[in-house]
Amino acid sequence: MSRRAVRFADSPKMSSYLLFMALGDFERIHRQVGKTDVGVIVRKGDAAKGEFALDAAAKLLPYYEDWFGTPYPLPKLDLVAGPGNSQFFAAMENWGAIFYFDYALLIDPKLSTEADRQNVFIVVAHEVAHQWFGNLVTMGWWDDLWLNEGFASWMENKATDHFHPEWKVWLSTQAGQQGAMRLDSRAGTHPVIADIPDVFAAANAFDAITYQKGQAVIRMLEAYVGEDAFKAGVRNYIRDHAYRNAVSDDLWRALDQAAPDKKVVEVAHDFLLQPGVPLIRAKEGAGGISLTQERFGVDASQRTPQTWRTPVAVEAANGRWLEVVSAGAPKTVPAATPAVINAGQTGYFRSAYSPALWASLAPTFARLPAADQLGLLYDSRALGEAGLAPMSDFLALARNAPADADPVVLEALAGQLGALDWLYGGRASQPAYRAFARGRLAPIAARLGWDAKPGESDNTAVTRRAVLVQLGEMGDAATVAEARRRFDAWLKDPATLSGAARSTVLSIVAANADAAAWEAIHAKAKASKDPTDRARLYGYLGASEDPALADRTLSLALSGEPQPTEVPGLVAAVAGAFPDKAYDFAMANRAKLEAFLEPTSRITYFAQLATGSRDPAMLDKLAKLKATVPASTRGEVEKAEAAVRYRLGVIRDRVPEMDRWLAANGR
Repeated sequence: MSRRAVRFADSPKMSSYLLFMALGDFERIHRQVGKTDVGVIVRKGDAAKGEFALDAAAKLLPYYEDWFGTPYPLPKLDLVAGPGNSQFFAAMENWGAIFYFDYALLIDPKLSTEADRQNVFIVVAHEVAHQWFGNLVTMGWWDDLWLNEGFASWMENKATDHFHPEWKVWLSTQAGQQGAMRLDSRAGTHPVIADIPDVFAAANAFDAITYQKGQAVIRMLEAYVGEDAFKAGVRNYIRDHAYRNAVSDDLWRALDQAAPDKKVVEVAHDFLLQPGVPLIRAKEGAGGISLTQERFGVDASQRTPQTWRTPVAVEAANGRWLEVVSAGAPKTVPAATPAVINAGQTGYFRSAYSPALWASLAPTFARLPAADQLGLLYDSRALGEAGLAPMSDFLALARNAPADADPVVLEALAGQLGALDWLYGGRASQPAYRAFARGRLAPIAARLGWDAKPGESDNTAVTRRAVLVQLGEMGDAATVAEARRRFDAWLKDPATLSGAARSTVLSIVAANADAAAWEAIHAKAKASKDPTDRARLYGYLGASEDPALADRTLSLALSGEPQPTEVPGLVAAVAGAFPDKAYDFAMANRAKLEAFLEPTSRITYFAQLATGSRDPAMLDKLAKLKATVPASTRGEVEKAEAAVRYRLGVIRDRVPEMDRWLAANGR
């Protein structure tokens, strides 16, 4: 056997967690970008699927070199694709050799949707941004993880919006920010900068608070400081700490020097060193609109008074104002009515309008910018569920939302209506609510149709899928029938469906599956040779709302048939419709399932299975789980407990309120 010695170039000075080596039967496509050889490495035969990612990386690298004011320091930048999945991550920013699971990097025209293309670009943008924020300058310890992840999450949107403004990524990212705010207003939350005593706490820190809240705070600070000053501060931070460790205050000092009149460190500390969500109240006062601040909390743990220095943008027909509002220091702006607070939705806070201000603003909904339409939808639902405003505020907006609104707004509306439908599960009044929701979504579906139209935007395609799938999940007869017709045609000839159309039809059929449809999808999953497609097909098996089929999927998960990385996803898919069933199965088979889970993310996985429960008995089950886990990971269980407890309260107190409104206004 012959041997060959290979000598690698010296590695740069870097943190050891960024070292990476891959072995496999790979091929590489590449192009020269300035002084850097940029490549995508894939399994042999998949080169064409990597072209989109290669093009993205080739665009992003010079953009970041210019934005950061620092050249990429290595001779190569490779994006390495591998099969499989993780409960913990989609990609890892290893310096010069970024690893991605196939689904996060490769585009297959037969299988990939417009949303997949957007996600691949965004994930590439995130990981390439890490080559500066995280790799060239590395956090001093894991309590500053947000310096890596929050900044890269913000930068992924910044860069994506630069190259694909038609995707309107800043609108789409509001959905992730809402997830962070929901978590941040309940028990189990934590500061963005939190104590990290061990590996479990470090793993748990990779959550919506670190990523979505982190990037939201950065966006708020950029809007407050101004783009030019913010960029100058970041460039100085990168220059001064290259090949070194840094802490958050190093960044704030650089920004304070770039914008000395803004006192960035004070605002940043308020939002990063303490948990929680500010609530900005607006009411008519002498000389304009009075703004006051308190805390938005949905349980006792989050109602302790707290103070933030909160940048608040207000816009009205007679001008725009930016004020820093703090508890005990109300501000008045000379705005006419109607007026929008958090104009542009760049602030991390909830907005509450007095009844008089709401009455003047809500009728203008259709004329507002899309970002502010999203803000009103999200805030009105959150305030309604928390009992701080009537649920009718959200329901009336939903009823009056125009069917030709921005696609991102319509996608969000479908998601919000679907979330409320979950609260109705098993209740006698669910048909009345579904009739209302279908009445809002059906005109949108009729306008968009089932098939893509020449020249339509990617966002339109994404919204079409969201609206049709939501109608299917609500049992809309016409939608389900059309999906089944297309599904039957696909079984005979797979060429009849591809991309988003395939995903849409399979999602609807899977949610409404009978035994025959389940078996047909199962056969397709077993026969698939593509790892990403195979995993998705297995995931559809867990989407059925038939409890008997859910049981079959759970049994299949541990049968030995699925690949090891597919097993956790099968159980998690069942949790979408049957969280209690999935959780009970996982606990009964805990030792077996743990063999398929990464050690530091096991408790997060089990807790998340339970998060959607509507059964009070789940709280006792979670309490038993919490008693078995290390202290540093109990927060993951507390997040699930808080979500279940809050949902039960909303079902008890707010669903009857919605029923009364629907009885009088539903049609």
